[in-house]
Amino acid sequence: MAMPGAIKRMLAAESAAALLALIAVFVIFSAINERFLSTLNIDGIVVSASISAITGLGMTLIIAMRGLDLSVGSIMGFAAIAAAELLSHGVPLWLVIVSGLAVGVGLGLCNGLLIILLRLPSFVATLATLSMILGGELLITHGETVTIHSALFSRIVISNIGGCVPAAAVIAILVFVLIWLIFHRTPFGRHVVAIGGDIRAAVGAGINIRRVTVGAFILVGVCAALSGLMTGAELQNADSTIGAGAELTAIAVVVVGGTSLVGGRGNLFGTVCASLLLASIQAGLNVANVSSLYEDLVFGSILIVALMVDGLRRGTRRRGMLVV
Repeated sequence: MAMPGAIKRMLAAESAAALLALIAVFVIFSAINERFLSTLNIDGIVVSASISAITGLGMTLIIAMRGLDLSVGSIMGFAAIAAAELLSHGVPLWLVIVSGLAVGVGLGLCNGLLIILLRLPSFVATLATLSMILGGELLITHGETVTIHSALFSRIVISNIGGCVPAAAVIAILVFVLIWLIFHRTPFGRHVVAIGGDIRAAVGAGINIRRVTVGAFILVGVCAALSGLMTGAELQNADSTIGAGAELTAIAVVVVGGTSLVGGRGNLFGTVCASLLLASIQAGLNVANVSSLYEDLVFGSILIVALMVDGLRRGTRRRGMLVV
């Protein structure tokens, strides 16, 4: 099913707005402090944005389906801790990475099954698993930090390919291409949009709601686990604080990127642009020596504005439908 032209134009406009905002942020902060455009700072922005974009891309599928996954942050932490523990016991790196991603599959599957079997709202189910996973992390680590002794694991994320492109960005691009193909070129992606648009119509069309729901939560679980592995590799340690607040960041980049919380469509490119935007703002505030206490205030304000714009857009669309 082809995407209506009006929706395509709307998504393009939202992506363009995010890009313009990103350019404005670069102009403003580079004028405030020239260190903002330093290679070290730009690399930091790209790595941070890549990690949040990967989680955000998975969250885009869930929000397009009119759901929420509040457990992505705890999944990130659990995957990083699992990798750190396995590495400390001499497990080969390739098996560590596979095991970390398997953690995402398993926890995403648990979320999906809770939602479809107990008929729980995704918000409630994933809020419960967030607490359970966090408890598991504390039991494994005893509240301590586990050091990651693997230079190769760190280089996979923080090294530059060809001397200029951070490896984290390459990973994020590959994930973007994969999620884009799933979302726009497979029946599964079309079913996600259909469920978010009108679940009763989706049921009437013969879509297997349970299968699509479980599949979507497995995908976001894998994305979160990959982000957790990348975060652990970047920090070279893992503890229960990894992923703290990542669920809010993921929701923010999705909404700021133009995906509506009422579902029915998703803007993957907008999610990537918003990830770069928020990472740039955070780096700009740091370079400008603004206290980190103000970061949450700034990000919260940005999210409120994005929600207001989304509400106005939905109101305009409904009026347009009534006129037609």
